[in-house]
Amino acid sequence: MERSIGKWWDRLQFTLLFLTLTVVAHYAYGWLQTALSPLDPYRVPEGRAEKVFGADGTNAGPASQADRLRLFYWLGE
Repeated sequence: MERSIGKWWDRLQFTLLFLTLTVVAHYAYGWLQTALSPLDPYRVPEGRAEKVFGADGTNAGPASQADRLRLFYWLGE
């Protein structure tokens, strides 16, 4: 009987330790993601950088669907 209770106690300790470390890793990854992400990804670039899309939603890409398809097959974008 004592051996059976000892096995269950060991399993319970392992499970609780595993769950605790899983929760800690989850919050650590979340904190790391917020620490490494840019503050405002939609801000106006500074210096010599240029935005790809204009403020009104237009872009300087190909005008026709055929040009867009050709660019897609060429670049894979």
